[in-house]
Amino acid sequence: MTEGEPAGAGQVAGLTKGRLEALTDGIFAFAMTLLVTTLDFPKADLAVPFTLHLPDFTNYAIAFVVLAGFWMAHHMLFHYIRSIDRTLLWMNVVSLLFVALVPFSTDIAGDYTSLPLTSIFFEVNLLIIGLSLFSIWRYATTERRLVDPALGDETVALEGRRCLVIPAVSAIGILVALLGSDWSTLVYVATPALSWYVGRPA
Repeated sequence: MTEGEPAGAGQVAGLTKGRLEALTDGIFAFAMTLLVTTLDFPKADLAVPFTLHLPDFTNYAIAFVVLAGFWMAHHMLFHYIRSIDRTLLWMNVVSLLFVALVPFSTDIAGDYTSLPLTSIFFEVNLLIIGLSLFSIWRYATTERRLVDPALGDETVALEGRRCLVIPAVSAIGILVALLGSDWSTLVYVATPALSWYVGRPA
């Protein structure tokens, strides 16, 4: 739906794709900025060796880079999406709900590294965001509902695979955490290589 175009069935009058993207950009920027507050070092702890704070820095860096990856993925998907309707709008809002939750899940994962449940919470948070983006893409491209009818099947499949990279890594991280590892979040280091692999030409 473009500026000045009347809303059709299912479309949201007065709400353009640009406004949805602006809201998304704002939420991502807010969440990525808020991540720095997870690095909470009380004055009494300043003399503590830096290595004891390493989990906080590690989870901060991982969460920041993963959120940046999600933002880039969202940007790429909406490059192909031509219009929005109510369903897509609410699917996007739900995904932003979990984007805004990332600073909290990052904070507790860094503060309680000895508890597998906190790492699992962080990993499930990222898994849901990834699956939300995949669901948005599937909804928009099914029968070319909200994309250019000429969009090729290869492009649809490629972008879908890219959306599933983080959920796949998160699933591995959850498994590693269940096995008792305190460093299950390090599985996200493999994300760039896996993204390159799934993005190779067929």
